[in-house]
Amino acid sequence: MTKSLHLPSPSRDQIVAAIYETVLRPELFDRFSPQQQTDQNAPPAASPAEVSPVFKAPELQAHFARALEILEQRWVQLGRPDPLNALSREDSYDQTEGVVIGNRHWLVLDHSGGLLNGSRQALLDIGMSDMDVSDGGARGREKQEKPVTELSADLQLTAASERRWSDFRECVAAGRFSWRDVLVLATSKVDRKLICRPILIGVGQMEVAISVEALDVVWHTGAEKMIAQTFGLEIFEILLLRELVTGRSQKGRRKSEVSAGCADFPVGGDALSLIAAKAGAPGVAELIRLVGFLMHEQASDQAIAEGRALPSSRLIYDQDGSPTQVFRLGSETGQPVIFLHGMMDGIAGIQRMQLQLRTCGFRVYAPLRGGYGASGSAPKHGSQLSACIAQIETLIEQEKLQRPILLGHRSGVVYARAVALSLRERIGGIVGVSPTPPLKQARDYRTLSGYQRGLTFCARFAPALLPLALKSWSRSMLRRGAGSLVRRQAKPGTRAQVQLNKLELDPLLCQSQAMMMKQDGAGFLADLLLATSDWRKDIVGPSGAAIYLCGDDQPSVRQDGLYPVMSGMEKVQTRVCSGTGSVLLYVGPELVLAALEEMSSGR
Repeated sequence: MTKSLHLPSPSRDQIVAAIYETVLRPELFDRFSPQQQTDQNAPPAASPAEVSPVFKAPELQAHFARALEILEQRWVQLGRPDPLNALSREDSYDQTEGVVIGNRHWLVLDHSGGLLNGSRQALLDIGMSDMDVSDGGARGREKQEKPVTELSADLQLTAASERRWSDFRECVAAGRFSWRDVLVLATSKVDRKLICRPILIGVGQMEVAISVEALDVVWHTGAEKMIAQTFGLEIFEILLLRELVTGRSQKGRRKSEVSAGCADFPVGGDALSLIAAKAGAPGVAELIRLVGFLMHEQASDQAIAEGRALPSSRLIYDQDGSPTQVFRLGSETGQPVIFLHGMMDGIAGIQRMQLQLRTCGFRVYAPLRGGYGASGSAPKHGSQLSACIAQIETLIEQEKLQRPILLGHRSGVVYARAVALSLRERIGGIVGVSPTPPLKQARDYRTLSGYQRGLTFCARFAPALLPLALKSWSRSMLRRGAGSLVRRQAKPGTRAQVQLNKLELDPLLCQSQAMMMKQDGAGFLADLLLATSDWRKDIVGPSGAAIYLCGDDQPSVRQDGLYPVMSGMEKVQTRVCSGTGSVLLYVGPELVLAALEEMSSGR
């Protein structure tokens, strides 16, 4: 079975966002000292034999320049702090002020390896207590209290990196360095590297220290292709960059090993400066951070898309104190989208699209309705729609969302319409995927399959037995594999079934099933009771623009169209997608993205 999705190259917007993310950091204030600035801004050394840097990314250069301008403005506002004081007001740095602090790892060491300063997270990582770092810095005091040998061990360097670290400190101590020098060290943690560079400390004196910042990155399969497509680099340039980013020593490397296809290309610092210039970065350190950030972001996104990790989430609270668990997917900026999940597969379908959502610039919020996951208790029967409307209204207000698109899946489409009817102009439109048809009569249940039909009959005619039936169904899914939850919805012999059989869905759907059953399936039971009642009267009225994506064999597209109450309404489109059935979100994600793009652009 296919174990990973196709990895799309980062979009230009994604790269631009990464530039600001990797530049707007207080640990980079040192670059504005006059001595360092002169050296760092020097043009790269000329390359021999008619090889010259090609600036293929002028737009990226402009964004780097703008990001550095913002950082310098913030440095001036804070009184031009030197590296020993850059984090003394750590709580004052946040995204609203233009400089991001987060939980990053950053230390300032002297050339003997002694500790001078560090971020809170870094100091905790090397074994200091909360009380030791409560004042936000380690200047002076801790240098005496933590032996150099112990601190070196705390960095968790590999044996090869230990030797390179010692050589680097000796060069810095002897003054044999350039402010543009960068050393990347490998650690015992596979995905943790350390970027080391000389920095100037103090005011009016030439005292030099070493900045050590963490770089979380794994050079994953497909990284070479991603970097080539993103920055227009050649294979020999990518190989040299890989050596640096992964923390491997370049000593003893033959020139031919990194310059195949370009015999006159320089090896070493000059070559790296040319690569950085070609990629649009002002220096090697900036390129390393950018490449590392993009690869780490892509690896994290792939882990989410494959179900090896959950997307980040947080709780929001309404005015009555009731919590809603909201998952965040896609990009950090861009068109806001609110995903309204179905009953059985939760957020699995949208989670699987994480890579594409980020590349396309969709900022997705996926709130769990009451009774699911860590959200509040399930609403009483008859108040399911109003409870969901209150959740979405709270989300829009607290996140300050401007006309978000509602993306509903299966029974989530019913909730999306109810929300759009209630909030009207505050909503940017609806994209409904495989909408659940109204179950007006018992004969409509024949359109359901397997346990869906059994649970629905139970909800309609024997609700007291529903909790027991739900637990039985959950155990059955665990035995069969959670992926069978979706595969059984595709008709045998169809194109959709063939596509589903190639996908590894068990990890994703296992996560979603666990969320669904966290409160003993209370949310599922509430949704099921709504599904078996006549909710059509609650979605009557103009709800603005809407696109409904349906499989050609779905009962909702037969006879009277999607929902009879919407027939003839303006700005409502029903698109019949051949061969997708009721599993369109899994086998036709590109159709969903196209509909979101169209809704976002207002076409």
